[in-house]
Order: sequence, then structure tokens, then C-alpha cells
Amino acid sequence: MEKARLFVGTFLNAGQASLVEDLKKTNTQLSQRWQLRARFVPAQKLHLTWFFIGDAEADQIENIKADLQSAIDDWKSAKDNRTFPIQYDRLEVWSSLKSPRVLVFESTSKCPQAESLNSAITKALLKYTPKNDKVERFKRFRPHLTVCRFSPEANRRTSEKTKRTLGDFQLPADFFPLTHEIGSVSLIESDLNAGPNGYSSLFDIALD
Repeated sequence: MEKARLFVGTFLNAGQASLVEDLKKTNTQLSQRWQLRARFVPAQKLHLTWFFIGDAEADQIENIKADLQSAIDDWKSAKDNRTFPIQYDRLEVWSSLKSPRVLVFESTSKCPQAESLNSAITKALLKYTPKNDKVERFKRFRPHLTVCRFSPEANRRTSEKTKRTLGDFQLPADFFPLTHEIGSVSLIESDLNAGPNGYSSLFDIALD
């Protein structure tokens, strides 16, 4: 049975994505400094994830679209929800500086609309996740942008002994807060073999 790797997300607009992508130029020494392979996320793939489905049956896509549309319609009707901003205000490394996996911009301020939207989408689509779902899911929604991914270099011993600080990552003084206008959500297919162009939107829903 054919499968599709799916998630629900909201992309950054071109201007915001360009600002983030420019950070690659000012952090060219990060791989050497951290003794890790630093892979910056291409501008066209920068997004906030609302819910990661995983490898779903391709013949379920139309049902997923319908359930997502219904969830968004219900969310919009509750308290007259519409478009809203999320502000990313903190730089973080997950899981830790000692064992970095990803570098993210995180939003630390409460955003009830974002939390309720995440909850509505999750409840509608959780049934489509694979039965052997092994995705690490947060107990609470943590809005973030993944900016850079890390993988170990050949010399793991050197990498493990390397001292790292968040100050090693260069940001303009006035970079934060970065405002992400949430005007739509999309059902997105991820093709792991397609490189920078590996995300394609299958279904877009406006929130206005």
C-alpha cells in the first residue's frame, strides 16, 4: 500500500524566511566550532508544525483533508478565532548543548489561540498516525521553528568533549522577537529524498 509522510504546518512568509536563512552566512564556522555537522533548514522549508502524522496510507489523504477542514471550521467558530501572530523570542538547542540534535527558535509567551488550534488539529488527526507511532511528542504544545539540524562528525570522542554555548550562534542584536503571522494551515507531504524542495502543500486552509 502506497504511503505518504504527512504533517500539518504553517510556513514562514518569504521575507521572514529570508531573515532566518541569512543566519547561515553569519554562522559558517558553527560546524567546526561545535564539532558537528550543522545543516541549516532551507528557506522554503521553514515552518511551524501543528501536528506530525507520519507515514499515512495514501488512500486516506482525502479523509485527512476533510477532517482537518472540519477541525479548522469548528476552531474558527469558537470564540470567533481567526489569524493571529506567534512571536519567537528565544534560541534553544534540543536535546542539549552536550548532545545537540536541533537548534530552534521557541516562543515562550502564552498564546491561547495557538494552543487551542494545536489541540483541535491533534484531536482530529491523531487517529491517522501509524499504529507503531514512535514520534516524540510534547506533553504541551511548544511553538518553535527548527533552524538547524546537527549530526555527529566521524570523531565522536572529540565531539562529546567539545564545550558549546548558545553565544556561539551569531544573531543580530535586534533579531528577536521574530513574528510569525499565522494566516493559514497546510497539510504538507514530506519527501525525504527531494532535498530542499522536499515539502509540498497538498491542502491549504485560510484562517481569515
